[in-house]
Amino acid sequence: MYKELLAQMEEMGGVFKTKPISEASLTQTCEDLNSFHLSLPEEYADFLGITNGLYWGGLEFFGSSIVVDKKNGFSITDLISQNRIYQALNPGVQKVFLGRSDEENFLYNETDKKFEIVDEFSGELVKSFPLFEALFDYIVSEQIELIQNYVGFNEDDIRDEKTDADF
Repeated sequence: MYKELLAQMEEMGGVFKTKPISEASLTQTCEDLNSFHLSLPEEYADFLGITNGLYWGGLEFFGSSIVVDKKNGFSITDLISQNRIYQALNPGVQKVFLGRSDEENFLYNETDKKFEIVDEFSGELVKSFPLFEALFDYIVSEQIELIQNYVGFNEDDIRDEKTDADF
């Protein structure tokens, strides 16, 4: 399912993704999360095997390291830095911070073994999913619908052959 949604996102334009995570980076990321008494969910590790970080349409999923697009002046932050901050602000909470949008955080709740969408400002649970793939499908499909239904949306207006490769 990831590959189909990623293909649809790429077709729409503006996707900033990275190469798949290396085995060494995956091992290091797991060890680093372990220092917070957290574990990388296996499904998210599988996702990182497709793209080690992703930004598209206001959605950001963290990878094993900071990735910088120097040409466009953009970067995707990393799992460890974000979880260090999240744990400092929420001591003792057994949740892995996986990504975010402008208004929501995407977490893995280790206690409940569920992937969650949580309101960034109130901290309230918006929706939970038993699988990361279900969370990803929900978030990306919702964003695709928003973009496609945007008043005045015209794909030709946002796609420019000269700049499309820059994303």
